[in-house]
This record gives sequence, structure tokens and C-alpha cells, in this order.
Amino acid sequence: MNIHILPVPSRFRPERQKRRFPVHNEDYGIEQDFLAYLKRSPAVRLVGPKEAQWHYLPVYWTRWAVNTGLTKRARRDLSRTLRRIVLDEAKTFTVCQHKDAPFVPIGRVRAFLASRKGRFGLDAPLLSTPHRLPRRPPAKKHLASFVGNVHSHPLRRRMFRILRGRKDVYLQAGNKGERFFVRKTLESYATLCPRGMGGSSFRFFESLQLGVAPIMIGDLDTRPFKRHIDWSKVSFRVRTPGEAAALLRTVGKRRLLAMGRSGAKLWRERLTYGKWCPLVLRELQALRRR
Repeated sequence: MNIHILPVPSRFRPERQKRRFPVHNEDYGIEQDFLAYLKRSPAVRLVGPKEAQWHYLPVYWTRWAVNTGLTKRARRDLSRTLRRIVLDEAKTFTVCQHKDAPFVPIGRVRAFLASRKGRFGLDAPLLSTPHRLPRRPPAKKHLASFVGNVHSHPLRRRMFRILRGRKDVYLQAGNKGERFFVRKTLESYATLCPRGMGGSSFRFFESLQLGVAPIMIGDLDTRPFKRHIDWSKVSFRVRTPGEAAALLRTVGKRRLLAMGRSGAKLWRERLTYGKWCPLVLRELQALRRR
């Protein structure tokens, strides 16, 4: 595929950010990963704007937002710069990890969003640094679990109220460190992955890495690349905590174990850093055929 990388000023591609999300994450995300992929992939030919099928807008949206605080002045600067450098909105696309990106109107530019909150945008995976696995996985103790921030969306608080009384479901509000999170996830047959302030959750993809079947809970189905991935084989998606509770009453542990194994294989082969990027190119090819 012929792609032109638009010349974005360096202030919109900071080398680092002040805070990291989630806490175990290295200062690297899908915005940096996709640009690195374009520069090294034999499937991509980097060309001038006229020869290109697509123009890539390589803003590091998350680093820029964290470092600037999204002030009015910073947003005005971003908006003016985009108007100057975007040559053809219909041929332009970008990748955004931040839940609120791209922060300013971008017209017909296609945005691959890791945490889509509405109808706008195409879904991308919300990836983080892979977790370190213990030498010996712990025995299973819980049918399902959740460890994390309960205040980032009302749906999470509702989930706690509905599932709190179940002895086979482990619920822990707050962050108790990476090792605790990994251990409790591995002790579970499934993980509860309610949406947060954005429409997705790091937990969904962390669960895939750890080989535990994720249950996405939310009003939006933000699982990416549905044309190319059969998500029903490795995950569940329900709209409400009540639907999640009903699912847990009927789903079998053997099925969850098989889904977890398939999910870990999918993550290794198609959703780690670098390996998810070809799926974006396939989505772009499909868009051109429309």
C-alpha cells in the first residue's frame, strides 16, 4: 500500500509524557507503534502525497494531551496546524489512543480510536505493555473477577452492586499493583471488562494476553476489526451488568478455558504491538473498495 506520512511538527509528537496509563505501562502506545510499523513494514511503500493511496496523520495524541493539559491555546494550535498540513481529508487517517482524541474537529479524516465513545471513528485495540507472567500459574478460584477503578463510569458501580453478593465472583476496587492484578486475573475463568470514561478498557486486551476470557460490558461494542476477527470465539459482549450476571449463571468453565486459550493465541499472533497494524491496512483497503 502506498502511504504518505504528513509532516507533523515535533511539538505534536513529544518524545515522552508526564503520566502513564495504566500504571505498569511503559511510555509507548499504539500511536507510536503504528508510525514505527509504517516506517519498517515491507507491506507499505512510503511515497509523496500525489502518489499515495492514503495520507497518515502521525500525531501522538495521548502524549500531546497529557503534556499540554488540553488548554484552549493548545487546542487552537492543534486546529490551525491540522488545517495547514492535511491536504485531502478523504484520503487521510490517524490512530488515537486517548479516550477524548482527536480533541478538535477533523472533518472527513478517518480516525482509528482505541476507546470510541460514540458513532464517530473506527475501532482499534487499547494496548499496553505486556504483563510479566509468573513461572507457575495459580489455580483457578473465581468464575470471574474485576480489579480496578470503580469510579470511572456509573456502569462499574452498578456492576459492583449487582455482583457483590456472589461468592464465585471476585471484586476489588482500586489498584493494588501489577502482581496482584495478574494473579487475580489468572485465578479467574473470566474477567469483567466494563467500559470506563472511554468506550473500551485496557483490561479487555490484558485478559487476552493472560489467557482469560474477557466479558466486555458497555453500550458500545468497541472490539476492533470485526471483519477480520471472530470475537465470539474468544470473548463475550453484553450491554449491562445484569446481562453479565445472567451470562455467568449459564456459561460453563470448560468453555471459558477454551476461549481463554484461543484468546491468548489471537493476542500473540494478531494483537501485540506491531502485529495489529496490518489489520488497519486491511480496513483501509475495504474503505477504498466502497
